[in-house]
Amino acid sequence: MMINRERTRWLALAGVFAAALGAIAIITLLAGRGGDMPRPGARPFRVVTGTFTASLDLLLKNEGIGDAQRSRVVKALASKINLRRLRPDDSYSIVFSTSGILKYLVITKELNNYVITPATSGVFSLSVQPVAIRTSSSLAGGKITSSLWESMSAAGVPPAVILDYTDVFSWAVDFLTEVRNGDRWSLAWDYSSDPSGKIIAPKITAALYDGKETGRKTAAVYQGAYYDDRGESLRSMFLRAPLHYRRISSYFTNRRFHPVLKYFRPHLGIDYAAQSGTPVSAVADGVVTFAGWKGGNGRLVILRHSAGYETTYGHLSRYARNIARGRRVSQGDVVGYVGSSGLSSGPHLDFRLKQNGRPLNFLKIKYRSSGSVSGKAKEAVAAAIKALP
Repeated sequence: MMINRERTRWLALAGVFAAALGAIAIITLLAGRGGDMPRPGARPFRVVTGTFTASLDLLLKNEGIGDAQRSRVVKALASKINLRRLRPDDSYSIVFSTSGILKYLVITKELNNYVITPATSGVFSLSVQPVAIRTSSSLAGGKITSSLWESMSAAGVPPAVILDYTDVFSWAVDFLTEVRNGDRWSLAWDYSSDPSGKIIAPKITAALYDGKETGRKTAAVYQGAYYDDRGESLRSMFLRAPLHYRRISSYFTNRRFHPVLKYFRPHLGIDYAAQSGTPVSAVADGVVTFAGWKGGNGRLVILRHSAGYETTYGHLSRYARNIARGRRVSQGDVVGYVGSSGLSSGPHLDFRLKQNGRPLNFLKIKYRSSGSVSGKAKEAVAAAIKALP
């Protein structure tokens, strides 16, 4: 923990120093216009830098800037920036002349430098200049000895990229239960960085996970989606489950003892026991064909999907906003919330899957890719994966 705090402190100081250098570079350009030029041998400016842990007004007041001048600064900035939303990620540089006069104020926020300069009339003018961005690429790889997170962090992979990596393989690998020591990982990613070194918009271009439980899984990006070295999309047609659940209380069977009716009958679905109010998501892209009360099913939502598939979500406590017949939903969209409506002995989701009217056991459905690429696109994907370390 001490090492992490020290690293964070030095990164913060580096960010402030870089912001100061950026401000000084801007100031140097502005100084060429003339103004309060220093005498030979004197320091040309006094620069105060930092990040926003207090309001801009308080920062300016602490630097001895009077009420009238502070008001003019705020008025000049208000047209371009919401001063109430300045955060510790945003930095500032306040520049004074050798005689203590405010010369420039530079606020760096969301990849822009907001530069305030005084005019001879006493008002302040504002100019907006983009922050210089550098684009780069990185490669990393290794073997797991304790956890995926620790292995990737030790190899210098940024936290945001680690999270994106798990998202890329989320349909193929369960990183909570299937990771084993000795499993191999590698990835390549593009990113941008600002002058402070802050990583901006990282994007994984290729990745590999080779595990004892999972087998070899590959991915490379093409037109915003990820495909494996066979050209198959990593995005499965179905989610692994329609909700976060505690346990499965009833499985797909032709003979199940009904807890309310007290006799045996088929149960052609999966009962997921979960706390009342747990969000229930569409397992695939589809269209709502029914949303309403349906006998023992209670509050029910039915979705129609491609390839003749249909899913049902029963015993809901309520429906998600705007869920109605004819509405299109995307995979992962919330359609309702767990309840115990209808013929039910407790809160759970009765989830069912059919294809062309035939009930299917959802737990035994094999991975179904949501698409594929071929030709030159497939070759490009395979080449990106082959280049991994």
